[in-house]
Amino acid sequence: MPNHPLALANGGPNVAIWANPRDGIPRNGIRSNTTETSSTLVQAGLRGDFTYNDRDWNYDISYSWSGTSNEQSYQVFNRQRAEMAALGLGGPGCTPNGVPDFDFQGALNVPAFGPALPSAWNFFGNAFTQTFFPGYVFTTRESLSYGLTSNNQGQGGCEFYNPLLTSLTDSTVANSPELMNWMNTTVLRADKRNKLAVFDAVVGGGLFDMAGGEAAVAVGVQWRERNAKSIAPSLNYPGLPNSIRGYDSNGVPDDFHYVSNNYECSNCIFNYNNTRSTNAVFAELALPFAEGVESQIAVRWEDYGGNIGSELSPKVALSWRPIDDLLLRTSFSQSFRAPNIGIVEQGLEAGSIVFADPLSNQAVRAGLLDPTPENGEVEQTFTLGGPAPNVGNEYADTYSVGFIWTPSNDALDGLSVQADFWRFEVESRVLPEPGISAVQPEIERFLAVRGDPNNYILNDSISSDSPVLDVPCDPNALEAQFGRDSAERLNCVVNPDLYTDFTQGVGISRAARSETANLITLTLAAINAGRIEADGADVKLGYTWNNDMGRFRVSADYTHVRQYKLIDVPGLELGLQDTGIFDAAGTTGNGLHVRSLPDNKGNLTFSWQRDAHGVTVINRHIGSYQDLSYDFEFATANDFERSLLRRKIDSYDTWDLQYRYNHDWGNSNLGSTVFTVGMLDVFNQTIPRRETGGLNYDATVFDPRGRRWYARVLWQFQ
Repeated sequence: MPNHPLALANGGPNVAIWANPRDGIPRNGIRSNTTETSSTLVQAGLRGDFTYNDRDWNYDISYSWSGTSNEQSYQVFNRQRAEMAALGLGGPGCTPNGVPDFDFQGALNVPAFGPALPSAWNFFGNAFTQTFFPGYVFTTRESLSYGLTSNNQGQGGCEFYNPLLTSLTDSTVANSPELMNWMNTTVLRADKRNKLAVFDAVVGGGLFDMAGGEAAVAVGVQWRERNAKSIAPSLNYPGLPNSIRGYDSNGVPDDFHYVSNNYECSNCIFNYNNTRSTNAVFAELALPFAEGVESQIAVRWEDYGGNIGSELSPKVALSWRPIDDLLLRTSFSQSFRAPNIGIVEQGLEAGSIVFADPLSNQAVRAGLLDPTPENGEVEQTFTLGGPAPNVGNEYADTYSVGFIWTPSNDALDGLSVQADFWRFEVESRVLPEPGISAVQPEIERFLAVRGDPNNYILNDSISSDSPVLDVPCDPNALEAQFGRDSAERLNCVVNPDLYTDFTQGVGISRAARSETANLITLTLAAINAGRIEADGADVKLGYTWNNDMGRFRVSADYTHVRQYKLIDVPGLELGLQDTGIFDAAGTTGNGLHVRSLPDNKGNLTFSWQRDAHGVTVINRHIGSYQDLSYDFEFATANDFERSLLRRKIDSYDTWDLQYRYNHDWGNSNLGSTVFTVGMLDVFNQTIPRRETGGLNYDATVFDPRGRRWYARVLWQFQ
């Protein structure tokens, strides 16, 4: 094959390699991925007043419908075509002259040669065709079959895909535009619709007189229906619905499975059309039982039907105005949150976690340490979930106490000070199953075979490139000869074939024939577990004044999260990111149970209004916070990456500017119109760098879009 990109004569390494396909190198600055969002809101209502029992009452009946859509156009590689191109059988004009169903692993297991005669594919085949999780394989068997049985690679309209730099420097092995266009496909990675319909009917009015004023009541009903819909691209569904997974004794395919034809992802895009209806009844009493004192008693009953059922949520609130300028208030409420309909019906989407995996530690596999989280090695692994029809509700108790001070004396007129101190306690959080729980079945199988010295092999004989595979060893003899802490004893490990679940794509996937037992994928279900205790404070300050130049206001709002503790959460026995830290406030969390949570945030706002003109300037501040992934990243980074790592993510400040003009059309039928233009992130502030992941910033906290303009028009009719 004179045009093979891996050939030494063409600048290749002259050995087989695997690589991810790439396109758009060098970058031309043209964006191939776009996102379009839209939203619609329609409301209609009827309000009125009436007299009942000589007291004023009112009613409010409303119906609203809202819809949102998100379409993300994305350029991805067609798996089938990319694999064929890697084998020299790519391009729109290529017709491979081989077959797709050759049993290359069992080809020599025929009576003429003897059933025990092995080939290289007996050892490498499982690794090349490994299913990492449902729908995602290393390579399809059909592609490998074509590659092994065809002889027209790189000729007659068939082209090689070249993953090496020689594709840019040597025209004889360059990737043609026709080949790359054939391999690439533009899909709607996200094509989602959400619809929400709400009907409310509320009636309320006065009941009787109390010491502090009139007691009042409001009662109502509500009906909600939510529909969530997603359409996956054809690369994902149907994808490759009948890919070969196994053969019978005659080499005829007899086992098939689904494989996503989207090289970029599987189990991250779904087809679904879920609808959930909710009925609610609520009532609220306002009881001013003393002068300057108001109390509120409310209760709400909601019914979700199905396994979720119904729940009752009460609330009690009390406010007291000891003087005209000061209002003190406190409240307590109980609430629940039903599990997301997507988690119930489809399960958690594909993601990743970091946790301490006991079997990644060679000393554990050697039987020298127990398989506990404390003895685990930190691993990063992909995850996926499944439907969770039995997952239940989350429950929360919420407490708050605060005050509002608005002094009325001349010196402080226009000042307002507000502070609220809050606490919430959440139980039965809907969480992904912890990684340590997902690997527990494998650990139990390991413990069942660990005690038999006949179950041990040399660790350095596991790899496919070992001269002799799976060499038996006696751990007791090696320990007696070289010592328990010796390298020779450590090299004697339990044979992974005895405890590994080979059901492809289900539960746990590790790298095939790996000496380090690296995890690739875990299947995690959604569960109810653990508690959260969080508290903090919200403070708002404002000052308003008027003069001949107009009305001015300066205000500040600040939120401090004192603690956000995760308690009794399975899998967090060693803390977030195995750091021993259980309080997520002021940290990056672990991305699974809690996202990044800066403990200090605030805004400073300046506004001016004169006649029809107005200007607002806002400073937005996010305080610095601790990066819990630092130790893990430092341990696995090279020297250059280590020089960029930081234990803290820096604080961040941006400025926004807005101008508005209110135009009165001079005709009551036309109403008035507010024209607004503004700029977000005026100074195009650089977001703090985080030397972790591919983005190199914390996407859960910071918006990378930088400076941007906006404009809107609001037309109001009376």
